[in-house]
Formats: sequence, structure tokens, C-alpha cells
Amino acid sequence: MSQPPTPHIGLALGSGSARGWAHIGVIRALADAGIEPDIVCGTSIGALVGAAYVGGEFDPLETWVRGLRLQTVVSFLDFSLGSGLIKGDRLIEFFRSHFVDRDIGELARPFGAVATDLRRGREVWLREGRVTDAVRA
Repeated sequence: MSQPPTPHIGLALGSGSARGWAHIGVIRALADAGIEPDIVCGTSIGALVGAAYVGGEFDPLETWVRGLRLQTVVSFLDFSLGSGLIKGDRLIEFFRSHFVDRDIGELARPFGAVATDLRRGREVWLREGRVTDAVRA
């Protein structure tokens, strides 16, 4: 009798600004249970956390997030009247200079970021190019 196929596990991480840092705890809980996703996708802060995870920089990101103070969080807020309340440029620049900034194809496992094309009103999957460009979209 043949073995049943091994299931593939995908991890989808959502948006949520500062609440999105809770994804770190989710990933830790999965690891503690011996669950390792085959593919990781995310949008907004979920894409940032997911990129650090598949980029091998999860522990440094977690350490940095746990050390955040209100003043640091406020310093990353760059308000916008455009498509989103917070542009995110300051956070992405920090991420680019301190964490993953390489081609998505170089990551340890498949990764994708999801954005919205506001003109067409549909989702856009970013699965190639620079990690920070995909996360920022």
C-alpha cells in the first residue's frame, strides 16, 4: 500500500499595522508544533514578517520588535492622504537597511506578497523582484 501524499502547508499573513507583529507569535507557535510552511505569503506587515521568516532573519526581527518602544513606533509613522493612511516608507527603509533585501528567488522557500491594484480593483501577486519592493507594494 502506498503512503498518502505529504500535505503542503501554506501560511498567509495579513495586514494590521502594529497588530501584525502578532504574526511573529503565530510563526513561533507553528515551529513549536513542528509545522514548517512550504510557502509563505503576506500583505502589508504580514509580508514584512513573512519575508524576514523565509529570508532567515526571523530571530533578529523578533528581537527588534520585542525591543520597540512607543517613540520608535511613532517615528515610523509617515501619514498619507493617498491610498493608505500610513505610507510605510520609513519602516521599509529601515527594513531594507537592517533585514532582508535580496531577490525573492534567493529566499529559502517560496514567498509572495499581495497588493491591490486600485485602478483595476484587483489583487496583484508579487513573486519576483526585490523583497523590499514586493513588501512595500
